[in-house]
Parts: sequence; structure tokens; C-alpha cells
Amino acid sequence: MYWLKTYLIACYSFFCFPVFGQQLSPNATISLLTYSPSEQLYTAFGHSAIRVKDPRNSMDMVYNYGTFDFDEPGFYLKFMRGKLNYKLSAYDFRYVELEQQRRQMDVREQVFDLTLAQKQALFDFLNTNLLPENRFYLYDFFYDNCATRIRDAFEIVLGESFQLDTTFIAVENRKTFRQLVNEYMAPQPWGDFGIDLALGVRIDQPTSPYHYMFLPDYLTQGLGGSLVIRDNKKNPLVKQDKIIMTGKTTGNSTSPSVEPRTDVSRTDIPHWATPRWTNPRWVFITLFALFLVWTILTRNQKPVHWPDIVFFTLIGLLGTLLLILWLATDHQTTKENWNLLWAHPLHLLTATLLTRKQLGIGVKLYFLINGLFYLGLIAGSEVIPQEYHPAVIPLIALIAFRYFYKYHQINLPQRVPPVAARAT
Repeated sequence: MYWLKTYLIACYSFFCFPVFGQQLSPNATISLLTYSPSEQLYTAFGHSAIRVKDPRNSMDMVYNYGTFDFDEPGFYLKFMRGKLNYKLSAYDFRYVELEQQRRQMDVREQVFDLTLAQKQALFDFLNTNLLPENRFYLYDFFYDNCATRIRDAFEIVLGESFQLDTTFIAVENRKTFRQLVNEYMAPQPWGDFGIDLALGVRIDQPTSPYHYMFLPDYLTQGLGGSLVIRDNKKNPLVKQDKIIMTGKTTGNSTSPSVEPRTDVSRTDIPHWATPRWTNPRWVFITLFALFLVWTILTRNQKPVHWPDIVFFTLIGLLGTLLLILWLATDHQTTKENWNLLWAHPLHLLTATLLTRKQLGIGVKLYFLINGLFYLGLIAGSEVIPQEYHPAVIPLIALIAFRYFYKYHQINLPQRVPPVAARAT
């Protein structure tokens, strides 16, 4: 049973846990483990960890900076506010084997060509980070995560003897953070849509290969081209690169893992992805079509406002959430979000106005101005500095359509001529 295996490995890890100050033997190796992406949202970008293996000391440990606890009090609120702590954990390599069997992921291993002194220094650094007072850190998806912590560890421990490769992406081919995220979220269109909604304009500038390494695949590529100085000579940091586990079998293939997912687009749908017809773009196009058909069928009937009240309430609540992410959290990447141009809290005012029995000329003008604004927003979407998700356009079109139609539905009361009033 899976839980029993996990328990036994946890016990094994407890008794075999490396003692602080323990000396590695000359046969010890330190390597980078890169896990391939899989279907869960939190594993969609893959994962990085460091493996320390020393057969002479009967040790095979994995150091993982990507540990978090779903059961932590206020987990979701802390995550939303940007105050969620991740931690470094260490466990036996056998747990990786169990996890690989469960998730059917590929595991790539890059063994580093380090001197015994450099291995010991890196090992001591990891164990110092593992102390209770040091193991926790404030997680940031782009700048401080399980991959960037490993990159930083090499820079801190090896210092000037380490030369990190930051030339693997040509200047003219550099992508934005949003484009890099999109490469991995294409198989999960609703997750992709949600991320694009929540993250603002700050992730729409081309970034450097150094910052590419927030993604495990690019950390693999960066360290794979890095150099280490030994005896006044520059040597490749990585001396062995192989897949040690695959989704189907476990073995020692000599072919390297797939390079970063530069060939993936939003239109590629792997086996675990949401079916194409439930893709956000098609859902919102279908929603637009349903509103259009409903409008045509009820155009000669008494106006019914409740579908629009529900629709504008949902858009207004979405805008409220985006505003909270901008103003009331520590997330830097959720600020300056231009999605607030179309999804904003004022739609709640629209929903409130539609509950009134009488709508005057002020409301009619309000609807007309909004309809024109959203029509202009569609026309000018290309000049907005933030890249909108493709599914947003049919949603904005629906908003414009409903404002124009509500403007058309409002019949202002006819004024009675003064003469007729006196005759009466």
C-alpha cells in the first residue's frame, strides 16, 4: 500500500538523516533532479531538487525547497496575500521513486563535477538551511522558489569559482514571464486563463535567461552550460546528464530529457487537458451566442433583467478580487493589472441599477457610455501594454453587447405637453 511505503520511508529517513557537520566521503555525488510537468496545477511547471548520495555513509538524500503544507492554518488566505511560507525539507531518495510511480513523471539527473571540498561546502550549506530557524522562506513564484533557491545556492557556496550560464537564450528570442508561463499552462486552459487574469503588466516585459531559471527546465539548461573553476581551469559543471526514471519504465537512459517547452502553444492539448469545447474561449463564445439567441427570442416581450444582473454581479466580483490582489496583497506581479479595465467593481453598480423598476435618462446614458467604452477597448486591445488572454475578447464583446442592449431597452416616459395638461 502506498501510505505504508511512505510511512516506512519516513521512518528510514528519520534514522538516516544526515547529521549536521557530517563529512562526505570521496565517493559522494551531488546532483540536480528535475521532475517533468504533470497534470496537477501545482506540478504543471515541473520541479527541482538536489540529491546528495554517499554510498560509503549509506546516505541518499533529496533536499527539496518546494515543500508546503495544505493544512497550515489560513493556507489559502496566506497564499492569496503573498504571505505563504515554503520550506526546505530533506528525505530519502526512495520517496522520489514512490512519487514517480504515482505521478508517472520523468526524472532527469545532472551529476555535478565538484571537488570534495566544494561538495562538502554545498552539503553544509543545505544542512544549515535545513535548521528550523532557516528552513522557511517567503515564496515568490517568479523570483524565489524551488528552482531559484538552487541556483542561488551555487552562487553563494561556490562564489567566484562558479560561472553560471546566462547565454542560452539569444537577446532577440527572449520571452516575457507571461509567455514562459503560457508554454506550460497550455494543457490546462482554465488554469492558464486564471493566471492571465490575476497577473498584471509587470510580467509582460522580456526577461533575462537568469530569471528564466524560475522554471525547472531552464534551471537545468542554465546549470548544464555553467562552468566551475578548478586548478585555474574552467570545467563544465555537469559531468553526467541522464534520465533515471521515465513515465513508463525506470532505467538509465543516456538520452537527456526534453528541453524547455518552447514548442507548446495554447492550442496544444495533451491527454490530461480540458477538452477543446470546454476551453475558456469557446465557453465565452457560447455564452455570447446564448445571450444573443435569448435577446432575439425575447425582443418583443417585457424586459427581463435577472440574467444580466447575475452576469454583471459575477464580473463585478471578479473585478473586486483583482483590485484586492493589486492593493491588499504583497504579490508584486498582481499589481498594475489592466484586466481591471473590463472586469471592475463598478459592474456591481450596473447590477444594482437593473433591480430598479424605473430607469431614467442618466442610467440610459450610463449604459451607452459603457457600451462605447468596451467596444473601444476591443478595438484598442493591441495597444494595451498587458497581454490579454484570448478568451477575454469574447467576454468583453458580451459586456459591450449587454450594455448596448440595455440602453436600447430603456424607454423614457413621454412628457405631457403643457396645453394638454391644462385641458385635462
